[in-house]
Amino acid sequence: MNNKIADPRQNRLLNMLPPSEYARLVPALERVSLRVGDILAEPNKISRFVYFPVDSMVSLYYPMDHGTSSEIALIGNEGMFSIVPILGGETMPYMAVVETSGQAFRLDGRILKGELDRSRHLRHILLLYTQALFTQMAQLSICGRHHSLRQQLCLHLLLIHDRALSDRFALTQQTTAHMLGVRRESVTKVSGELRGDGLIAYRRGYVTVLDRRRLECECCECYSVVREEFFRLLG
Repeated sequence: MNNKIADPRQNRLLNMLPPSEYARLVPALERVSLRVGDILAEPNKISRFVYFPVDSMVSLYYPMDHGTSSEIALIGNEGMFSIVPILGGETMPYMAVVETSGQAFRLDGRILKGELDRSRHLRHILLLYTQALFTQMAQLSICGRHHSLRQQLCLHLLLIHDRALSDRFALTQQTTAHMLGVRRESVTKVSGELRGDGLIAYRRGYVTVLDRRRLECECCECYSVVREEFFRLLG
């Protein structure tokens, strides 16, 4: 986790707000520390707060009845959790769990709803983000169905690296296996291959990206689809 005190502007959505609207929202933002495994939302239960991550990351996934799971989206400093207030609903059928520790800014969902009614700029920005998030969700589903575990792991690492403030970030193989819906032994094997090929280093629950270019080359087209859509919509 980054030991420096986070600035709300380190979240890209908050940074996109016009100065007057940002100044109005800042007093309601509460800086919080998120730890791996923290549950931010449970299926079909109302969550009071929304979160704007800085160097933490939140995994949105669906827990299956037989105990496995499948990741639906990864949310970091490019976005926010949850989009429920934007769309007008109160709950969702998914789990939201902190995947990498770090800081975030928490906002009461009722305040956000009020600002959405008041601020055209905020509403426009968050709707664009919602569209980009839907693209990521669709591509993760496609990736899990059609691409190898090595490609899926590369995609996962690239998405985290994009949202991290460093080439080194906390990520356990158990957490990765849980999010990808595979056995830990499978992740250990593929991670070992990437480490042996010099793409990453792994030590005591921390991953270091050593060769970003080669990691992108190893990945499937899903990464470029997600990256380009976020860039097109949000810059």
